[in-house]
Amino acid sequence: MIWMMTLVWALTLTLWLDPALGQGAYDSGNCLPPEEPFLPEGDAALARYAVLIAEDFERYFAAISEYFACMDATRQTEFLRAQQVSERHRQFLARLNRLGLRGKAAVREEP
Repeated sequence: MIWMMTLVWALTLTLWLDPALGQGAYDSGNCLPPEEPFLPEGDAALARYAVLIAEDFERYFAAISEYFACMDATRQTEFLRAQQVSERHRQFLARLNRLGLRGKAAVREEP
């Protein structure tokens, strides 16, 4: 129980000191694509609302650029996280080998 509390404390402290580590799980949830502009089918409505429609397209193109930037940042964050998890996995396998438990853990041997 004490080791679990220590682990939770260490994780909390790590995320507090380096918030970027904890953002990956939320970045993709915050990257919402913008709503596409509405384009009326009829010419009369198009003529009546041309200025509003043009503004809506400008808003869309600005927002889609922000969306792509958000997705790029999320990709980078998750790529770094995957590297960290891969290193922890390597350490896990090394510990299993050291303890002679790799077979018991049903982890296949590397060729």
